[in-house]
Parts: sequence; C-alpha cells; structure tokens
Amino acid sequence: MINQSALINLPEFRSYVASFPENPPRTIALEQKIEIGTGFHGKWYRSQREHMLGWLLVQECRERKNGKDPHDASAQGMWSRLKCSPLMFWVAEGAQVLGGVLDEAERAASAASAIRPTDGDPHGKMMRGPLPWSVIAKALRSSPRPVSPEQTDAEAVPAFERLISKNASYRSLRNWLVIPTPAPVEERTSA
Repeated sequence: MINQSALINLPEFRSYVASFPENPPRTIALEQKIEIGTGFHGKWYRSQREHMLGWLLVQECRERKNGKDPHDASAQGMWSRLKCSPLMFWVAEGAQVLGGVLDEAERAASAASAIRPTDGDPHGKMMRGPLPWSVIAKALRSSPRPVSPEQTDAEAVPAFERLISKNASYRSLRNWLVIPTPAPVEERTSA
C-alpha cells in the first residue's frame, strides 16, 4: 500500500497552504491566548499564512542549494522540524482537521507556552502529538484542490522577500529561488 502522506512534496504543500484563509478565527484566538505568533515577539510575518509560505520557499531554496529537487522532498520532513504552535495549528485549521483534534492541539499549544512563552522547543514536539503528519496529510488530501502553481508563487514570493528582508541569515538563499516563467501562449493566425 502506498503511503499517501509521503507523496506531498514541498511545492505541493505550498499550493495547499496558499489556498488556506489568512486569518482563521481559531488560530487568531490561539495566538491571542498564548501570546505567540502574529504580532508578538517582533516576528517578521503579518499572518501565519505569510509565515508558512515564506518558510516553505526557504526550505525549497535549501533543497536546491544542496543539489536536490524540492519536488522530491516530502513535506513530512519539514513538518517534523517545525517549532511554532500557532503555525502548526493554522495549518491544521486551514486543512480542516476535525474540531476535536484542534481542541487537543489547542491544549498542547497552551501547555507548550506554559513551558516556554515563545516559539521553539518544546512547541513542535507537543503539537505533533495531536497533529502528526499523517493527520495533516489526510486532511490535505480531503481538502479542496490546491491553488495553481502560478497563484501559489504570486502569494509565496512576496512572503519570502519579506522574510529575507527582515532576516539577513536567509538572504543568500535568494540565489536559489526558482520561479518558473509561464510558457508563452502561441498566437493563432488566421489562414
């Protein structure tokens, strides 16, 4: 049997993420409750959507820098390294993970913020309890189709540019950003 979760690569995951609402209500409420995420601690992003889109392009650029194709990199590996409760919760909410699971994830985020009042360890590990990649992948596969690659790039590139403008350590990755140019439409001539 094919493991469906392993088949979601970084660019495909980015297309799903680009289709999610920018400020869903439960994510906003969670950020306000735990005081982590958008608007807290001088973060570069203005929404968790911008956060994830920028971060995914960083991951794709790192793959290219290391001589790999991002289409061959499973998003599961990236998910296993995340350490931001609101970001992970936002992905789950956007993917329409069931409400009971979101309730568990909210409790995990609250518990993690009691241990560390900023993102980082142990947030990712605690969030992956109720939100393992298999839950996210299943929800994604059940979600409406992701947006087109062109629309995804139109949403993600500004997020990436904002991230690298605010964080110098990622600027060198700009050299590895690849945005396909749409093929020209052949003009039809009348005979």
